[in-house]
Amino acid sequence: MDFIVYILLLLIGGCFGGLMAGLLGIGGGIILTPIQYALLLSIGVPPSIALPMSFATSLAVIFTTMIRSTKKHYENGMVVEDYIRELMILGFIGAVLGAFISTHVNVRILEIVFATMCIVAVINMILVKYPDNDDNISHSKWGHMLLGLIAGLLCGLLGVGGGVVMIPALTILLKYPTHKAIGTSSASIIATSLGGLITYIILGWNIPNLPVLSIGYVNIIQFVFLSSTSLFVSGYAADWSKNIDSRILKAMHIIIVLYIGLKMYGLF
Repeated sequence: MDFIVYILLLLIGGCFGGLMAGLLGIGGGIILTPIQYALLLSIGVPPSIALPMSFATSLAVIFTTMIRSTKKHYENGMVVEDYIRELMILGFIGAVLGAFISTHVNVRILEIVFATMCIVAVINMILVKYPDNDDNISHSKWGHMLLGLIAGLLCGLLGVGGGVVMIPALTILLKYPTHKAIGTSSASIIATSLGGLITYIILGWNIPNLPVLSIGYVNIIQFVFLSSTSLFVSGYAADWSKNIDSRILKAMHIIIVLYIGLKMYGLF
């Protein structure tokens, strides 16, 4: 593949990842991972290295992007701080566990489980009315801890930030209004992506024949070009999010999560 085309595809992928991160509170790994995987295969990297490298580099981009988008959401008053510590600590632990587990299980099984969770989330999002104020936000510490752990596991296992599960759970189960679910999800993804990122670096540290400029399973070339556009777009998208009707955001979440679920099933 021509190097210029290779870089352009990375820059475009970063734009989409940043848009999803800022606008919807989703890390964007579901876009960043397949783009990188296809590009790595195209330059001759074997699948056994290309897949974990795609996961790891996606998490590196998600980590940096979410710092910027969370700052914007926090300034806009959209981050609920009451249980953010529980979400982040358990999310970090879950991501570390998930990254280790991912090297010992069939990825196809993980994809099917994740796809099923997405479809269940979509059905619930369609049937359940989202809360429109803070009055009914759950004060269950255990509920927040469990959600953080599950989101973290998905992050480590599949190289996604965890927001695809986090936001439906925050709104449906823990009664967060949409805008605050997006902001809180963004903050928690900082921890989940960091946990997975560190673990993938350790797991890939002594792996032979990695592509040039790699730190563990993180490829620096892909990280730089993906994150450059992702960081730029995510901050603006976070500001746009606060002005968009919550019903529109809900519809966008349904479409994105449905697409992800069907894609994981192999229907796209």
